[in-house]
Amino acid sequence: MLITMITVKSYIRLLSLITFSIICLSCHNDLSSSSDFLIKVDSINVPKSVNSETPFDIEFFGTIGFDGCTEFKTFNQIYDNNDITIEAWGTYNNQTKCPTVMVSLDGQKLNLTIYSRGVYTILIREPDSFSIVRQITVN
Repeated sequence: MLITMITVKSYIRLLSLITFSIICLSCHNDLSSSSDFLIKVDSINVPKSVNSETPFDIEFFGTIGFDGCTEFKTFNQIYDNNDITIEAWGTYNNQTKCPTVMVSLDGQKLNLTIYSRGVYTILIREPDSFSIVRQITVN
């Protein structure tokens, strides 16, 4: 009887420990979580023509977010023959308290170099299937 009582108590303790561990592991800390998003670009500055093998900048303008937890992350570039698709990505870092400020691209620059001559289409991909399209001549 005593052995059965000890065994039952051991099983209860073990089940309690497993349950507590599962609960702790299933909780995640939202304070350190972040999520990435495609930024809506309002406008860009890009030269109409450049020389091949010469670096040039594309300047981006638009609102990233409306609180201090949003920030610019990176540009993704996809090359397909004479088409260059660019995506501006931001990230939202969830914090306990985010200051109320407007965060913008404010002329964020992407430096490109195109090595072959020709007419290129630069497509800025945005959320909701919108795009900004510009052509550039590479001499």
